[in-house]
Amino acid sequence: MNIQKNIISQFLLVSIFLYTPIFSVNTIQVSGIVQNIDGNLLPDVLLVLKNQKKSVLTNRFGEFDFNKVFPNDTLLVSLEKYQDKQIRVASDMEINLFPKSDIQDQINKARNGATITIPSGKHYIYPDFNIDSTVALSINYKTDITIQGEIDSEIILKWDKADILLIHESNNIKLKNFKIGYHDSTKYRSADIPIFDSASNFKAAFADARNQLGKDAIFKYKGKLFHTNNHNESTSNITPRNVLNIFKSYDVFIDSVNIYGGNNICVKIAESKNIFINNSTASEGLYAFVFNKSFNTLVKKTLISDNSEIDYNKASEAELKENIIKISGNHVPEFVNVKGGSIEMLDENIIPPPKPIYLKAESFNISRTEVTFRQFDAFCNATNREIPDDSEWGRGSRPVINIRYDDAIAYCSWLSNLLGKVVRLPTVNEWEYASRGGIKGSDNNLYSGSSRLEEVSWCKYNSKNKTQPVGLKLGNELGLYDMSGNVYEFCQGVSDSMITLKGGSWANSGVGCRLSDQVVSKINFWDDNIGFRCVQEQ
Repeated sequence: MNIQKNIISQFLLVSIFLYTPIFSVNTIQVSGIVQNIDGNLLPDVLLVLKNQKKSVLTNRFGEFDFNKVFPNDTLLVSLEKYQDKQIRVASDMEINLFPKSDIQDQINKARNGATITIPSGKHYIYPDFNIDSTVALSINYKTDITIQGEIDSEIILKWDKADILLIHESNNIKLKNFKIGYHDSTKYRSADIPIFDSASNFKAAFADARNQLGKDAIFKYKGKLFHTNNHNESTSNITPRNVLNIFKSYDVFIDSVNIYGGNNICVKIAESKNIFINNSTASEGLYAFVFNKSFNTLVKKTLISDNSEIDYNKASEAELKENIIKISGNHVPEFVNVKGGSIEMLDENIIPPPKPIYLKAESFNISRTEVTFRQFDAFCNATNREIPDDSEWGRGSRPVINIRYDDAIAYCSWLSNLLGKVVRLPTVNEWEYASRGGIKGSDNNLYSGSSRLEEVSWCKYNSKNKTQPVGLKLGNELGLYDMSGNVYEFCQGVSDSMITLKGGSWANSGVGCRLSDQVVSKINFWDDNIGFRCVQEQ
């Protein structure tokens, strides 16, 4: 029996000796440096091994060292005024810490009814990479939140791969009096992006762009932005981040906020309603605004600068009103979307009433006002053309006059290249459809927006025998101004060197300003009562 016990004992000892290495865990030496985002080494940073409860501080050179550390352990890194960080241990580590912002904490932790004041000066922020690297500031499931700035308050995100401020499923949110945008705000500007609309199809446009621009560039085709890294149309479309991302929210008020987008979107509004933006700026982004299933959205008295893209999609209802739009420093018209449809035109003044006439049109965009001197002068300066005479009545916001049909065509061509979308004169059918208010219009109006002439029109009775600044009279149901009176407007189409003018002018009585009235003129005719407005194809 003793012999058997000895044999068994020896066997067990041998087995333990042989198999012990299989179950052992090799430790490693963990060392490295800690620095901020600018590459400056950080002393006195606390580093704690989560499982082993060991800790050290970085020395004055930002260095640290641990001996005999399990390779599956987690290192907890913390320093006052910096975001905490958790990271898996390794032999040679380079750890970057991101600054912590008091403003960031206040916004992200705000409770219902809170008012957050942004102090004067610049406030640099980063996403909290431990929580969510796709957004820096968020208002989630909140109500009655106000974020307001003091003089020259500015929030700057030093990371271009995240949204700056997300407003998600919240209501009654107010943003007032501050500046917000990306650190590298001029990386791309939409107006500087090459256009390849002349290509026969997308593949040809991609090939041309790839050949001319290289493998890492953005180009524009048919009003959309693409990247030369991928020839597949469905995946090459640019998906930028957002300065302001308003999602599934309502009653959001933005006033006196300067929004600059860098290579991203200034404001994206999706599945939201009752959004009001006033007296603000949207600049330096690939897109100024993206509207996606947004309803009752109004952008008013806002400078939309260096953004050639305003994207309406998926049944959005948004109105841009009294805004100033500048592309590459040039003033350009503000366009209003006109939904296609069929409207009835029945003149009830005729007895017996005639059979109704139906006016049909496809959807299109038309300029809210007649093209002004300010806008046309920008074109003349950019193309070294002689500016037209103003008849000593003034320029600025008055409608451009003393131009020929060919001048209007040339302006539309220039604007097409600037915007990357086809711009042209309206057809007679489009002009009258829009002047009647489209599907929102009234069957009873004699003039655009009313049956009272002087309510909507500058005519012989109130014009003082000259043009007046655009947009001062009441608009029609689509928010279009001066479609009756002020100046006659060129329409597209030439027949036997003749053109059609619509709308009447400052010199006309009520008959000339009626919706159905039109004048035929020679193509080279010009006068101080003739101007135009533009259509932008969708």
